[in-house]
Amino acid sequence: MITVVGAGKVGSSAAFNILRFGVSNVVLLDVVENLARGEAYDMMQAQPAIEFDGKIVGTKDFSQMVDSEVVIIAAGKARKPGISRLDLVNKNVKIVRSIVREVVKYAPCCKLMIVTNPVDIMTHVAYKESGFDRKHVFGMGNILDTMRFRSYIATELGVSREDIRALVIGEHGDSMVPLVRYSSVSGIPVTELLDEKEIKKIVDLTKSSGADVISLKGSTTFAPSVVIAIMADAVVRGRNRVMGVSTHLQGEYGFSDVTIGVPVILGKNGVEKIIELKLDPGTKAHFKESVSVLKKTMAKLNL
Repeated sequence: MITVVGAGKVGSSAAFNILRFGVSNVVLLDVVENLARGEAYDMMQAQPAIEFDGKIVGTKDFSQMVDSEVVIIAAGKARKPGISRLDLVNKNVKIVRSIVREVVKYAPCCKLMIVTNPVDIMTHVAYKESGFDRKHVFGMGNILDTMRFRSYIATELGVSREDIRALVIGEHGDSMVPLVRYSSVSGIPVTELLDEKEIKKIVDLTKSSGADVISLKGSTTFAPSVVIAIMADAVVRGRNRVMGVSTHLQGEYGFSDVTIGVPVILGKNGVEKIIELKLDPGTKAHFKESVSVLKKTMAKLNL
């Protein structure tokens, strides 16, 4: 069973995608009980069309998450136009801490996935508050950035998104680091197909894409919710997917006591392995700056 905490747009959409992909039964939790119940009823009524008999329960009762294999925290104040992910810190730290205490109480053996923004900081908070093994706590961020990176590469080249492979590391925010060197089209390096100006355009669009969507419609929904379902699937089915997630570093990439996006193998035990890439000097500098951005915020919060 998977529990999704937060029945807002992203949480509800993620719950539905988990059902739609046949990943697991779902408990949808929200302090606004009628919202969670209403969303659950709506999804249940759609199930004959998606031909999946999984169960969906909407509730405000945290005890309903007992024995959950994965708990996904998507609750918190949403990012609005003109507000950065980091601006949300003070509002969401208290929310995440209170939810994590319930998770520890009712689902101490779960894998804990954080979605609440700013996701790297919130994942760090969840890791510290839970006392869980670091491999069991991870955040959704870089895989979403990577999907956006892939989309822009495909659009620029006029090819199928299916053939694009790419990777983004660092903060899920303005200091993210799209790895051009590790991006390819059916094995062909993008540097062979695009010039520096075109690559810069794609990198800039990738960094601004979340804010661009928010400025147009007020929030991001479809892309993050699908990514959440993909990550949940990797854990529940033990698929050992290689993807960028926010995870706690203990010496990897030369940094410790910071939670940030890096490539990992995501499987049954959560973060099965952190993959350490050889970064060129320029990329190392960008990643170091991304770490610095997060550490400055954590210092203000005494994390």
